[in-house]
Amino acid sequence: MARSKEVLDLFLLLAVFGSCFHWTSGNTAASVDMCSDSSSVCAASVALHRPRELPRDHMMLALSRDALARGALSAEEGSHLLTLEAELTAAVGARAQSSKESGRTRVALEQEGHLGRILASVKKLAVGVVNGTEQLSETAMTTLSVIVDEMQRIRNATAVLHAENQEEVDGARDRVAKCDDWAVIENPTHAATKGKEHATCRSSEAESNRAKTTACAKYLAVMQGFDAPDCAASLPANPQASDLGVMLSCVQAWWRGFNTSATDLAASCNEATAIHEKKKRSCDIAQTNYEATFCSYHTQLTSACSRYGECRTSEVAEQQKVHARVQIASDSRKAQYVAATHIECYWEVLIASPEQQPSLLEKCLSLQVPTSQLDMIYHDVPQGAGCDVSPVATRPCQEPWLQGRYEGESWYADAPTIECTPCEPEESSTTSDPSTTTSSSTTPMPSSSTTSTPTSSTTS
Repeated sequence: MARSKEVLDLFLLLAVFGSCFHWTSGNTAASVDMCSDSSSVCAASVALHRPRELPRDHMMLALSRDALARGALSAEEGSHLLTLEAELTAAVGARAQSSKESGRTRVALEQEGHLGRILASVKKLAVGVVNGTEQLSETAMTTLSVIVDEMQRIRNATAVLHAENQEEVDGARDRVAKCDDWAVIENPTHAATKGKEHATCRSSEAESNRAKTTACAKYLAVMQGFDAPDCAASLPANPQASDLGVMLSCVQAWWRGFNTSATDLAASCNEATAIHEKKKRSCDIAQTNYEATFCSYHTQLTSACSRYGECRTSEVAEQQKVHARVQIASDSRKAQYVAATHIECYWEVLIASPEQQPSLLEKCLSLQVPTSQLDMIYHDVPQGAGCDVSPVATRPCQEPWLQGRYEGESWYADAPTIECTPCEPEESSTTSDPSTTTSSSTTPMPSSSTTSTPTSSTTS
């Protein structure tokens, strides 16, 4: 008897969907090697397409030609299948092109559509067989068995693809968290240490300056205000030659005491001056080093915070894209899993005894397929460590910086700083202030930890 159009369409759908999703390469012998020992279907397809290379997606079409040649199909059935070859080639080519353009997500949606149509055909066949309106030939059952084998591979592949997508989602989260590495700079306290060293040095310099001032003031006071010796009061106003010896003895005695005191004071003044000058030179070097170190710290911190902000902006946006892309793939994968499970169920109806078929069909029609094991776990945007540029809000030689670090210090009056060395001019930047970049202001889609996709499905 003539086969139904549902059977014929199954040949085409399986060919488009493919038991293998790639083209063969190499010569015909290589294609033969790909066939299993028991696969007369694959071998027949190679033979029927010799000498040109054969896309394995045409396997069921080759089987149909072989079946026609052997009389397993009527001329009408065979003609219907053979005229679909051009349409089949175009469909496979379109699928390959879509894979190049949009990746696995679009291909998954196409495969979902193919599976839906196969399910509809298999379901209709099962209902027809149970109702007595359909009879399946050996060729049709062979076709269906190949389809069912493919359904098992699809079900097995869902776990692998689910794990891959979960890794992709986890990786997107981890890359956002990895942005924190940009906020880390080498020796972040180095500038502060140099600042403390400079302040300590200036405090010591101020102390040495005060000691110098005191010592030299004593020396100056003695040299400016010394009085005549006491013995001079008894000397005659107009001394004669006979008085000179007495006068010399008086002056010599006074000079010995004055000279000792003045010499000691002069030495103390000179020593204090040398100590202060040495300390000042040291502090001037410390000041220069401090300013240079702070400028370097300013550059490192602002650059790090800029990169941190850019990284967060980019990776948070990418996380959103990954979630959206994976959501589509996950929903499609669940639909394929549900469809494949139902197809396997209807296959059990077709191979069962007539007595068992009605109850098995009812079971398939009401079958609920759980998919919670395929739920994706989506992550909120990781809370960033943040990157604060307030410590370098002002730079060396700017008035607030000078007031806060030099002029406002207690040592400044006695140990004033030398001329400040400014930082190198900064290049203009359009990057927003990263100091406020601690976390994303948006929430990843979906915001809950798992998808809201239903965890089961029934046959329509």
